[in-house]
Amino acid sequence: MQIIFEDYYLLAVNKPAGLSSESGGAKHTSAEDEALLYFTKTLQKTSTSKRLKLTPYLKAIHRLDRPTSGVLLFAKTKTALTQVMAQFEQRETEKTYWAVVEKMPKQQSGELRHWLLRSEDGKKAILSDIQVRNSQLAILDYSFKEMKNGKPLLEIKPKTGRFHQIRAQLASIGCPVIGDVAYGAKPWQDYAIMLHAHQLVCTHPKTQEPLILEAFPEW
Repeated sequence: MQIIFEDYYLLAVNKPAGLSSESGGAKHTSAEDEALLYFTKTLQKTSTSKRLKLTPYLKAIHRLDRPTSGVLLFAKTKTALTQVMAQFEQRETEKTYWAVVEKMPKQQSGELRHWLLRSEDGKKAILSDIQVRNSQLAILDYSFKEMKNGKPLLEIKPKTGRFHQIRAQLASIGCPVIGDVAYGAKPWQDYAIMLHAHQLVCTHPKTQEPLILEAFPEW
């Protein structure tokens, strides 16, 4: 994985499609596992702390879907984890995604607003135009950026952070992300779709200065 930022408190990587964000029960490798391996090797070379070498701390602050690539941020301390997670929860971060979709939207820019539920098996997002029981409001802005190999590249700025929000909302206007068969697109690559977390802006937990993280897709 490409390292795009690192200091004492944070580590940011460009997560490849196909890796889960966090380690867990899944059989496939996670970005957290890969980042922890890198961090552990670095500590063995540079740290003078025996405790840190034996028990390195690294936790994913947020998540990206397995088939999605892009900026993924980890905390190296519990304090950094708590502080930056709070920014996500309070919607104080700014996220920008790029998505190559199967066709051009009827309007080249706009706001999508739906009420979102998870399917019974928890694997898909279901959208409603009206609020229903247990639904959550999902809002994003999108705009046409350019053509990419004959397909429209959209820039998306989600205002909420719901499960599969971008994927489901773009599919709802007839513009599923390339490769996203779960939402009606044709197959592209195994465990990969053309959705990329391009930029994340947050406040650094120590300096309190804006931190702008960018990663670029391989496609």
